[in-house]
Amino acid sequence: MRLDFDLLEWLIGILILVLLLPILWTRKRSLSYLFFFSVFWVYLLILINVTMFPIPLGEGHRPKNMMELIAHMQRVHAINLIPFYFGTCWELPRLCAVGIYENILMTVPLGFGVSFIARLKSRNFLWLAVAVGLIIETAQFALDLATGIAYRTVDANDALFNAIGILLGYGMFAAFAWVYLAITHRFGIHHTGLLAYIHAVAKQM
Repeated sequence: MRLDFDLLEWLIGILILVLLLPILWTRKRSLSYLFFFSVFWVYLLILINVTMFPIPLGEGHRPKNMMELIAHMQRVHAINLIPFYFGTCWELPRLCAVGIYENILMTVPLGFGVSFIARLKSRNFLWLAVAVGLIIETAQFALDLATGIAYRTVDANDALFNAIGILLGYGMFAAFAWVYLAITHRFGIHHTGLLAYIHAVAKQM
């Protein structure tokens, strides 16, 4: 049996968002902030769906303890703690390239969008990039331990490419902010509502 991220999980995630929005509103957050927070929240739900689900229940190999599970994961090449080591992956270069691309792509929105909901200095993005990759891989390993099944691959390269995706997303945001400020200054665009919020975020760069 597999537990999928189905309609119930989406409803729970949206319900939590609905409960959070009034709290943020009472803390003097603007409607523009609430809009970007909601978009970012939905992105996080998608990220959780992609990285954690489906969760296998009662399937396959059932190790007796953590050490046996780790040994099993090593036998089936489901764990790699060596950065830039791809093992037999290069025997299937297209599949390997797709995996690299997907791991980078899925965290680009995080690197681009986090500045719209949190004030982070440029130097903090390096720590954020490292932390997110480690959190995802640790959570996947915890799921393997909880289910006793080597279902998700725990790979240092995945964490590395997740980090690259965040830094790439931040680079795209920095470029966007520079272009946006240059255009609005050049044409004297008046900022109101959502545009005013975007302008304020861009000026943080």
